[in-house]
Amino acid sequence: MDTELKALLVHDKASEEETRSSNHSNKSVSSLELESGEDVPDSDAAKAYMPPMRQGGRHNGDSFPIGSRIPSIRQSYQYYKYIGLIPISFLVGLALLCWFGLPKLALSLWITLYKKSGPALRALWMASLCLIPLKRGISLAYAIYRYRQEEAKETSPFRFQHFVVIPAYNEPVAVLARTLKSLPRRHANSEKSVRVIMAMEAKNTTYQETFEELQRMFEDQFDSFEVTVHTLLPSERAGKGSNENYALRRLRERIWEEGGDLWQCMVTVCDADSVFAPNYFDALESAYARQLDGCRMIYSAPRNTYRNFGQLWNPVIAATESVMNSADMLRDVTEPYENYSNYSLLLGYASMLDFWDAEVIPEDFHMVYRSMICSHGSESVCRIWSLISNDTVTGFADRYVQAKRHNWGVTSIAWILAICRHAPFSIDRLWAKLLSTYCGEMSSNLMPSTAMLIVFGTAMARMLYLSDDPEVFSAFKLLGVAMLASFVINYLLFFVSEALVWTHLMPKLGDSVEWPSKCQLLWLYGTMPFVGPISSIIFGNIACFDAIASATWSSEFEYVCAPKA
Repeated sequence: MDTELKALLVHDKASEEETRSSNHSNKSVSSLELESGEDVPDSDAAKAYMPPMRQGGRHNGDSFPIGSRIPSIRQSYQYYKYIGLIPISFLVGLALLCWFGLPKLALSLWITLYKKSGPALRALWMASLCLIPLKRGISLAYAIYRYRQEEAKETSPFRFQHFVVIPAYNEPVAVLARTLKSLPRRHANSEKSVRVIMAMEAKNTTYQETFEELQRMFEDQFDSFEVTVHTLLPSERAGKGSNENYALRRLRERIWEEGGDLWQCMVTVCDADSVFAPNYFDALESAYARQLDGCRMIYSAPRNTYRNFGQLWNPVIAATESVMNSADMLRDVTEPYENYSNYSLLLGYASMLDFWDAEVIPEDFHMVYRSMICSHGSESVCRIWSLISNDTVTGFADRYVQAKRHNWGVTSIAWILAICRHAPFSIDRLWAKLLSTYCGEMSSNLMPSTAMLIVFGTAMARMLYLSDDPEVFSAFKLLGVAMLASFVINYLLFFVSEALVWTHLMPKLGDSVEWPSKCQLLWLYGTMPFVGPISSIIFGNIACFDAIASATWSSEFEYVCAPKA
């Protein structure tokens, strides 16, 4: 493998058809000049999309990028104007619920059951309501077991050639350097080590100076250190998706030129502010080895945004980040896993999926949808028992802008509709699987639980006010105690999982972490039970409805990079 620095600067042509081709002019940013490769013949390209066969691990046979048959996000723009019907339907349903008195009917049924039941049955109901959160306890115990199991494994030579793609736009050199320092450099026990690709944007006028500074710092520390420079086309949207889509297509050309196997190249896409745990790539290969067919999977570690938590004093932002991180850590083992900003997959699989849609804003979860479609609805994400930590956005306004960008995933419903209407293949029951995944992703933000609590709480208060029956009060008292107990158990498990993260996982990142003080932790975690619902409304429901309003009036969305610490 060539160990000399390679700096590849490529400019796109200006037509949409050429976006998917491999003919782009190249220009070097160093003294080394590299010419762009010729297009690979169709027959050779087709072979490279096939997964490895058992004999020798090499691809064989003919295939093509099946992901290219999936309708693009552009075909869904015509349906964006109907997305506003979702919150309207929720509000209408809530109004009808109150109009027909269904909350009162449900509470009356509870009172009737309470009156006809004895102490033993009431105790059983109480216990059952309290045991529901304990499913998270099982997930926590399993997570502790798997992390310890992964750490007990000995380091072994890499099976794959690992590529790390770091999309960057106006990022400080210090932030990028911190990310690069966390990567394995010249792995001691393997001939294979990490190859780094800095995926930069042409509209960033300082990209060349940034790359040259990083080059001086890391010139001989990786197997190769390359840069791709993406020029935004009219048919693309600025953002991480279009950038990494371009970078990986260039990487595929390079591997073909070198005579390599796409299915022996593991690509990890990460944010510019990512810090990798030392065992991440070992845990990644371990996760692959545990799969029956690991070739067609996306691999992702739990969400973590605690790297700069020492800078954060806003309890509303802290509650949002901690609840989201903990929800990923404590995800039910029976539920499908989801990926976030940082994830890995084989280059051959990315090529088979036809890479990323260059117009998609929430590119991470959109990739899961594409993978599900190409695997007939199968679960597509595998959990990595390691850690990648990113920065928390500490400014309130900046965090809201980020939340709105995250909630742009609400537009996926329009894309699912476009698939149902325009897909050139049979979707059968696949549409139900996609819709179920969409509801799992967006339901909590689309349907505020606070509104339901207000509706049922108002009905309960009215019934208590109008009734003189002491058993009505006793029935509601039992229900309230059960709900409070469930809330307390949930938060106890939450705090235990957070203690695991701070005492066991974060120390592995070393000096990269900006640790919060004990006073800071007490302030942030002590206020979370109270500000948690507020943060959920602001960064979940309001940001989601804001994204819906923007999508309803216009399909355009400006990608704004969150400030890095």
